[in-house]
Amino acid sequence: MQLTEADCRKVIGATEAAFAIGLPFNRFITLAWEKGGIAPDQCLCATGNFITLAREWMRARGYRMPWAWVQEWGTKYGAHSHILLHVPPEIAPLFRPMPRRWARKVLGGAYVTGVVECEKLLSANAAQGLPAAYEAQVMGKVHYMLKGAPAALEAPLGMVGRGHREWGQSCPVYGKRAGVWQGWRRIMLDGGL
Repeated sequence: MQLTEADCRKVIGATEAAFAIGLPFNRFITLAWEKGGIAPDQCLCATGNFITLAREWMRARGYRMPWAWVQEWGTKYGAHSHILLHVPPEIAPLFRPMPRRWARKVLGGAYVTGVVECEKLLSANAAQGLPAAYEAQVMGKVHYMLKGAPAALEAPLGMVGRGHREWGQSCPVYGKRAGVWQGWRRIMLDGGL
């Protein structure tokens, strides 16, 4: 029904690790799978397939793609996922149409309007030069993604004041509630932030 402390720490840690290696999260994507006809018990698989398509697309162009996602259910979107990921600026124009294409593929060939919302985090372009501005924006998104954690975790995780959504929300989901890119923990242990 809720994110665990370990889930929250993974999402926060993956965000910090991406910044530490110069690949700051610069896209926030919402995938409203249930709007597209995906059953709630299949949303975890749909999100995994979307991540795989995105990661392979980046890899084919010679780039790594750090990412973090959470899975939720709500009255506006039904069963859905929120994803933070990094898109290299030099391929951003090529990336622009891809989330809808990947969603269409995951949905079985037909895109349904409203399934994909993709937002560019504008401060990410200057993340290394203006880290405070970037941190405020990206951690606001992380705060939003973690709203399904117990309210008592907001302060211990250093998230108070980072966003406007009340923590402590709960909803049923099938399978994992959160996932992050592999390798983030090693980066943090090797001297990340």
